[in-house]
Amino acid sequence: MNPFKYGQVVSAKDFCPRPKLVDQLMSWIESGQNAVLQGERRMGKTSLIHEATRRLKRVQMLYVDLMEVKSLDDVCKRIVAAVISMERNTGFLEKILQSLSLLRPVVSFDPVTGQPSVSIDAGTRLRPNSTDGLLDLIADLAKRNAMVVVFDEFQDILNLPKPDETLAALRSKIQFHSTIPYLFAGSVRSQMADIFTDPDSAFFKSAALLEVGLLEESEFVRFLTRRFATGKRKVPRDVLLRMIEIADAVPGDVQELCSCLWESTSYGDEINADSLGPALELIYARESKSYEAVLAQLTGQQLRCLTGLARPEGKAPLSAAFMQSVGIRSPASVQKALNRLLKTRVIYRHKGEYRFVNPFLKSWLLWKNY
Repeated sequence: MNPFKYGQVVSAKDFCPRPKLVDQLMSWIESGQNAVLQGERRMGKTSLIHEATRRLKRVQMLYVDLMEVKSLDDVCKRIVAAVISMERNTGFLEKILQSLSLLRPVVSFDPVTGQPSVSIDAGTRLRPNSTDGLLDLIADLAKRNAMVVVFDEFQDILNLPKPDETLAALRSKIQFHSTIPYLFAGSVRSQMADIFTDPDSAFFKSAALLEVGLLEESEFVRFLTRRFATGKRKVPRDVLLRMIEIADAVPGDVQELCSCLWESTSYGDEINADSLGPALELIYARESKSYEAVLAQLTGQQLRCLTGLARPEGKAPLSAAFMQSVGIRSPASVQKALNRLLKTRVIYRHKGEYRFVNPFLKSWLLWKNY
């Protein structure tokens, strides 16, 4: 069985050890400290939260995924669904629904997954303070059991028509929940900064910051070695380091490459650098359509800048060598193209460098000789 998992939440033996982060997060949860978990996509923020909570055996987790929320109705439905998912086996479900009578929620359950689906009466007039009753309910539930509340992809609250009012309404209640730790995870740094570091924001300085960055190299190598050993596959350290480099040390992307390497090799194989080619081609076969869709949205200058970033000179995109290599004379034109690539989430900035959101797009561009 392939031991590498990606694109999903993992914990226990599938969680790559991150002892400092886990210990810090557990300490904050136990002390009721609110925290912001910030890091790019596939860094393992959600898995980190689940692992820390799993180790705190008596702590329940109320997990609310806010990805792509567009309306207050959607926010309320997701909070209600999270409460029902957590409480459905406790015998308090009917009482919970009665306490939410003002929202008039209608609940159904998927017959396959068992997950709740919530709709709210179309005649219910929702305002930002409609969340008050939901947060009061969370406070009541926390009186019965220790709880941590997680808002994942919290920056997407900014998609709402009146985000400032909604944030203010949330903050006005959360600030009095002194015994409930709230964790706010987000993958768009600029937007999370707008919420938690802008003095005009209701959430200004309201939570401790936990940076979820790249995995520590030596720990990651040991973890991957143990995983490959379950199939008697021997992978030299230099090959593992090359894989981590190709995937920009992003945990989810490294595991995806490892998974494809597992699929393209056999039990007991001695794996070497030549084995990486078929593994990468397996990724490209699955993802090339999405790569082509990205390129189709770019102008000529943006595409030249993107392909330039994939090459060694891409570390200094405003240098004369870079501009000469991509055929753009003006630094302002390069910066404009970079800003567009940042805005469309094709690239992001990390410690002063421009990185690909999907590192396999980078290697694909080089493979296709763009």
